Amino acid sequence: MCNIFQCIFCYLQELMMKDFFSHIAALRKDMIILERSEFSALKNENEKLQIEIQQLKTKLKDELSNLRNTMTLDLNLEKSRSKEMSAEHDQSIQNNNHRITTEVANMMAKLEATKNDLLKYFAGILLGSITIGLGFYRIIAR
Repeated sequence: MCNIFQCIFCYLQELMMKDFFSHIAALRKDMIILERSEFSALKNENEKLQIEIQQLKTKLKDELSNLRNTMTLDLNLEKSRSKEMSAEHDQSIQNNNHRITTEVANMMAKLEATKNDLLKYFAGILLGSITIGLGFYRIIAR
């Protein structure tokens, strides 16, 4: 009888082992499926992040390009403004030089005219004085 109980016990033990191993196999299968789904989810998330990184790189390149173009434009505008201001200053300097030259020439002409007038008046006074002196000399000498 002990033998029958042992056989039944062995049979029940085998059934429990098979049941236990089938549960372990199902658990293993679930774990593999879970790992694959997690891996594919991580892979999908990684791909999304890669795409987002590429988009950000492209956006950054565009922004840098726009910034560089804007800076170049600003520099060129500033160069042209400074050239215009320099040209205006040069023109102003030339106008002032021309005005000064004209004024100096006018002053020289007035000075020359005044000098000639002075010489005329001096000669007139000298000749008038000589004439008056000769007139007095003639009156006194007679």
